[in-house]
Amino acid sequence: MPTPPEPQPSASPAPGRPTRRAGRRPAPVPLRLATPGAVPTDVPTGRTLMIQPPYVHDNYLAEDTAFVTDRQPFLPVAPLYAAELLQSRGAAEPELFDCQLHDLREVPDLDAYDSFGISVMGAQNITPAVHVFRHLARHVDPARVHVGGQGVERLLPEEFQRLFPAARKTERQALAGLPGAMDATLDRQVDRLTDDDLRVYLSNELTLPFSQGCLFGCSFCGAQIQRRETFFNTRAVLDLYCRHAVRLGISSLELYCTSLDFFQQALPGGDLALLTRHLADVADVSREHGVTLTLHALTRADSYNAAMASDHVRELVQAAGFNRFGFGADGAASVSLLRAMRKHADGLRSDLLRAFQHMEEHAMVPEILYVFGIPEDNEETLAETRELCGMLLETFPHSEYRGFPAKNEIPGNANWNRPGWRGSPGHTALLERPDLFLNLGFETLANEISHADPERRRMVNHYAVDMSHHAHRLGRVRSYLTVPLADDSAALMDDVTLERFRDIVGHYAPRLAPELRRDNLTAYRARLNSAIPKDS
Repeated sequence: MPTPPEPQPSASPAPGRPTRRAGRRPAPVPLRLATPGAVPTDVPTGRTLMIQPPYVHDNYLAEDTAFVTDRQPFLPVAPLYAAELLQSRGAAEPELFDCQLHDLREVPDLDAYDSFGISVMGAQNITPAVHVFRHLARHVDPARVHVGGQGVERLLPEEFQRLFPAARKTERQALAGLPGAMDATLDRQVDRLTDDDLRVYLSNELTLPFSQGCLFGCSFCGAQIQRRETFFNTRAVLDLYCRHAVRLGISSLELYCTSLDFFQQALPGGDLALLTRHLADVADVSREHGVTLTLHALTRADSYNAAMASDHVRELVQAAGFNRFGFGADGAASVSLLRAMRKHADGLRSDLLRAFQHMEEHAMVPEILYVFGIPEDNEETLAETRELCGMLLETFPHSEYRGFPAKNEIPGNANWNRPGWRGSPGHTALLERPDLFLNLGFETLANEISHADPERRRMVNHYAVDMSHHAHRLGRVRSYLTVPLADDSAALMDDVTLERFRDIVGHYAPRLAPELRRDNLTAYRARLNSAIPKDS
């Protein structure tokens, strides 16, 4: 479902438990337009079920397996924002259905809804979204189904129709471009949630809508790049979270802040005072409610260093509850890789060392975010990368590691539309077998879609697993590599890599680890991936 560009008690039926309405489908809810043209065309209207699909590795709709509640569910902020914008314009009467917490197959009368919205966060989430769509299409006219979000908005019309035949693609900009969209609040939508569901969300990591947009244009990124940063009404959303936490007896919250580069306002041309005002808001809300906040975000090393030249900024950061920042270290081992990735940061290695040293001195956790295996990588650069990441971990004892095998072509990034990819065997396979989109998750091992050459695939996985294993042995790893769909699982890794992968997996699935062989990884895929913690 469309969301803003990147994010009173109700008598409505509780989300996840829609009531059956007698007789035929009711007429659409009349639109209550505040002004002519206030509602864009081709968005869900009438009584609308806004659906958050299951987690890609807990996709009960894929195999028609028994429903199990997601172990680490998150509050679906994107469909809630879309629902609020639709309702505030009088376009729809929305209800949230979260497949993380409830079984979509138990909704008794889907035909009672005028329209449906499916939210797709990223490339791998296309897989569960397709299964949600197929379930709906068995019960209702697929033309009543709207699919939107970052994961699908860059698909060409013919690609979209191959995946969601007869459904409607709704661009995020249809709602995000409305006046005041960034200032929308979620009170009305969150107040409709049951206390049981809300307690689950508040006990897990929450998404805090903070800002969107990044001036840089890294080639692998599928987010909103090469645009100016804009800010959400963060204070209002955080106040909402804290009010419900206090009401439900929850004393602390963990939050991921939605900024592609948290300190970008400290770079030339930025407005650092704008950032500090938002930081002060976060600290104020925490203090007003007496709720302890722990936050983390992504940043570039150069912007972090520029911001932290001010002790006042650092004090605000820590007062707000930030204790962890993830640094995009990709390419830092080689200037040629940095330039290939269009990161505009030839001095990244020295910037990282400076930023990590500052965080160590102030008891904050620097995360090493690294993508292995872009096309320009070779054995030498991968070895240099492994050495760099190991050095950072060993030099800075607070540091943690999050490494990912590269997915060079994903819907939304600069490589998806390149001539060499469109029409290739990998591109064709994705459209013919949508389950393969799960192979595009950044936590997923290099596979037949992301790395077509078996020798290169094994090489990338060797270094990715080796680095994760090193961090795992130190007890400082935050990313967990998952097994892809593969026709030949023996081509995923060599024997040395398997031994290290088995050692990691043994911590989370001790009964499965001893059974793993190169030729049976795919057979254990679903069980392994469900046992491995989500990247957070």
